[in-house]
Order: sequence, then C-alpha cells, then structure tokens
Amino acid sequence: MRLKKAVRKIHLWFGLASGLILSVIGITGSIYVFEPELAAFLERDLYQTQDSKDLFKDDIALATYIENKTNKSIESIQWPKRGRDTYIFKLFNDKNWYYIDQSTGKITKGGEALGNLFFGFILDLHTTLTVGDTGRIITGTASLLFALLMLTTGLYLWYPNHKGRRKTSFKIKWKSSSKRRNYDLHNVIGFYFFIPLFLVGITGTAFYFDDEVQWAIDTITFSEPLDKSLWTQESTILHFGKKNKLTIQEALLEMNKHYVELYKRNLWMTDEVSGTLSFAYQKNIEIYAGADTRVFLKADAYSGQILAERNPKNLPLGSAIMEKWHLPIHFGEFGGLFTRVLWFVAGFIPVLLTYTGFKIWYGKKNKKRLRYKSFR
Repeated sequence: MRLKKAVRKIHLWFGLASGLILSVIGITGSIYVFEPELAAFLERDLYQTQDSKDLFKDDIALATYIENKTNKSIESIQWPKRGRDTYIFKLFNDKNWYYIDQSTGKITKGGEALGNLFFGFILDLHTTLTVGDTGRIITGTASLLFALLMLTTGLYLWYPNHKGRRKTSFKIKWKSSSKRRNYDLHNVIGFYFFIPLFLVGITGTAFYFDDEVQWAIDTITFSEPLDKSLWTQESTILHFGKKNKLTIQEALLEMNKHYVELYKRNLWMTDEVSGTLSFAYQKNIEIYAGADTRVFLKADAYSGQILAERNPKNLPLGSAIMEKWHLPIHFGEFGGLFTRVLWFVAGFIPVLLTYTGFKIWYGKKNKKRLRYKSFR
C-alpha cells in the first residue's frame, strides 16, 4: 500500500505540473498530423500547378530559368512532395522562399518560412512553446517524463489486482455518477491509449535529446554508435585544381549521378569557402505506410566528390532504426491512414487526462476539507 500511495503522489503532482504543457504539445501535434493535406488546401494557389505539363525539359533548365529571371544565385531547391506539386527555392542573400509553377514559369514570393505560415507557428508552438531553446528543453523534458513516468505510473495505478475488478476496468460506466464517469474516463481512456501515447512521447523526446535516445537504442540493439566525423569534413579549396565552386547546374548534374531510383528531395548550395553541398533523396513523394527511406549525401563544393553518405541501408542497426522509424512513428504514418487518425485522436488525450485528473484531485481535496470542517 505504501508503494501505491507513493506512486499515486508521483503521478498526481507530475500530472498537475506538466498537464498544461502536455495539452499544448498534444493538440498542436494532432493538428500537425494532417499538415500535408491541410497545407495543400490552405496554400492551393502556391502548391498546385496550373497545368500537368512542365515548361522545362529538366531540373537544370528550371534552375537556369530561375537564376536568369531573378538575376541571383540559387541557394536551395526543394522538389515537389506530400501534396505540393510546385518547386520551392531560396536565393543567396535573401531570407525569403519562393514558389515556382513549373507549368507556367510563374514565380511567387512565399515568405521567410519554408511552407505554410500557420503550420510554421503550430510546429514552433509544438516544439518550443514559441520561446526558443528554453521551450525546446521544457517540451523535451515533459515528453520524456510523460512517457517514462506519467504513463507507466498510470498503468500501475490502473491495473486491477482483484479478479472482480478486471471486467469493469476495461469499460466506462456511463450510467453511473458523474464522479464515477470522470474516474473511468481518466483510467480507461488512459489505458487504451497507452501505446500510442508512449510511442509519441518517446519519439518526441528524440527531437530534443537525440543523442541520449540514440545511445539507448544502440545499447538495446547492441549496435556500434554512428561515426559522425565524416559529416564534419569540409570542401577543399582548389580541389583537383578547380578554383571555383560548382554552379547550380553542375551541382544538379552531380546529384543526378546518384540514387536515380529515388526521388530528389532537396539540394543545398553553399557560399562559404569551405562549405559543402547537400543532396537529399527519398523513396516516396507522397505519404505512405512503413519505414521512411531518405538518403543524404555531402559533396565537395568544388569537385562534387561525395564526402559522406547517410543511407539507412549502410548504417549500424541502432542508427538505421532511428533513421527509418523515428518520423513515421512520431507522426503516425507507419500504419497508413488508420494510425494517422489514431495519432490525431491521441493528441487530444493529454487534455482529457489533465482535466479528469484535476477533477479527481479537486474532488478528493474538497472531500478532505468538508471532513475537516465537520470535526471542528
């Protein structure tokens, strides 16, 4: 009994302390689950092309057109994906992103955020509570405590020790008193959503404490840690006798040499003396069930020589698991539409648990107060 009493206090006070934060994280996470579809609707004028035919024969012709039209050099190109049919690009010394309809050549200014402004705000609120690095630590810590402490203590308190209670612990008694309904909502709903919430919490923690989570996965899978030193390499000045960096056209030619079976995701150029180029590829451009497949290459800015490669197939097991499953699990995409809808609903559960948990605590507090008054 002493253990259960201590666990109940831990569950109570951590729940009251973090309930509001977890509610904000949960609601914004639910909204972001369907970001691709909602953003495509909200930004349909920017995301949709006017015609199905391309005005340009290839990406090199498209890039040449952009630089001639803007009279500036391209810093980044983002290929169409996840509900967006148009290209997005960024120019050097320009904070804004631009959309180009490749069927007409029309260029439209999009703003400083990559994508929809509303979802940019939702993501910022979800990850940092809009207060920067401090908020990132708060949300990361709250996610960790929620997954490892709140959910596990809740499951322990829910577990029916007596056989007679086991049948009633899986359903809500709607016809009982409001107090009993509130108690059942907190316990039963918490039990049924334990796994989705645990997975969301752990993967959410990995956005903020990625090294620690990766270490835990490496330990569990007996994997060697990933050697990150390759990603610290820089471009070499006068590499192979070249004095100038690759142009966007030359960089695209180099990018076309690799992973032709995958879709291009993005290309980043550099204006730093020792900076590198970044090539990114992906297996699908639409949302799909299963593991995520993305490949990243780091290339010398003068020669195009590949300096480092990040491919799930070539990574240690622990790193490959994180690379392939982190995002699909966190956003609920690993099981297709069913898990996305389930994850959407799960995002509202912390609000329900916070509200019902507060009512349980407040009811007991008032009961003690009334009992105290009756003895005076």
